[in-house]
Amino acid sequence: MELYYLIILTITLSVSGAFSPGPLTFSAIIEGSKGSWFSGFKEAFGHLLFELPFVFLLALFLQQIKSLLNDIIIKYFLSFILISFIIYFSLIAIKDGYNRIKDNGSLINQNFSNNSKISNRPIITGFVLTASNPLFLSWWATVGLILILSATTLGFIYGLSIMYASHVWMDFFWLGTMGIIGKSGKKLLNNKQFGVFLILMAFIMFYFGIMASLQLINFK
Repeated sequence: MELYYLIILTITLSVSGAFSPGPLTFSAIIEGSKGSWFSGFKEAFGHLLFELPFVFLLALFLQQIKSLLNDIIIKYFLSFILISFIIYFSLIAIKDGYNRIKDNGSLINQNFSNNSKISNRPIITGFVLTASNPLFLSWWATVGLILILSATTLGFIYGLSIMYASHVWMDFFWLGTMGIIGKSGKKLLNNKQFGVFLILMAFIMFYFGIMASLQLINFK
């Protein structure tokens, strides 16, 4: 019963984190629009590369990690990384969107991913945006803590493994779906409409990046 309770609890609580709008969600849409159908899944894998060890470290050093998030230097450092990456990523999307609107019809087969090495790597995008996202960090230090405590009652390795497996599939489902939506949008929209779509996604991602950065600075 404890095992089934943990799985149900994890799925229920993970909805608030996995399916929330944020920089990772909108970057998956953009990555999908200029990459393959699997771009969102690749971004989810980059997310996993940071999240999995982070969850296990959080279980081991919970109090120490929460103290780090209260350190002003750590706050501004993570905030700087997040904002820098978001601005860079957003500007690439805005530039390509503008070019598609201005040169309607001449860029149909052109991917703006050719303009950036980083934008060609959704795994890196998933990793960096996860590592610098205070919503993610604070979610695991608060809501996720309930899951960690429940999991460890079944054994450290076994319980955490079951809990994380019950959680991470939702990240792959959500970001994979966002990537597919981005790719589908490119197929359904004409070049000018697709340019507007890219610019809109870039501004939305930038907005959530700013909000996430402010939340990190005010984290207590």
